[in-house]
Amino acid sequence: MAPMASQASRTRMSMAPGAGGVSSSVAARISAKQAELQALQHLRTESARLAQELTHLSERVDTLVTGGQTVASVMASWQGVFRAIQLAQAAMSKHDADAAADAAPADQHPTEQVLSLDSRSVPETLVRIPLQASEPSASAP
Repeated sequence: MAPMASQASRTRMSMAPGAGGVSSSVAARISAKQAELQALQHLRTESARLAQELTHLSERVDTLVTGGQTVASVMASWQGVFRAIQLAQAAMSKHDADAAADAAPADQHPTEQVLSLDSRSVPETLVRIPLQASEPSASAP
């Protein structure tokens, strides 16, 4: 039995060096594949985070677009507001000029003339009436 035991140990020894070389290259390949797997998992995680950030960014851009449209609408209405102010000022100027010409007798004191100009009347309220018939909204019953 001793010869068989020594022969078995020789077989193991003779296989050990060759097997050790194969085993170290396999271990190196396994560790390289594990590193590659970890890198891919990290890439997947970062890609998911990037996709989420891009989704949030697109929502913010949509909000900016909507806000920009609202600002554009408000800015467009200011033209009408300024036109109404200009009409009111023109009417007040004309009315003041007519009133000053009519109510400025030569014997009136200058202080009384100033007071009469300060108590000028405000023109009629300007109202905007749409010329086109408005269509009934879908939400109205």
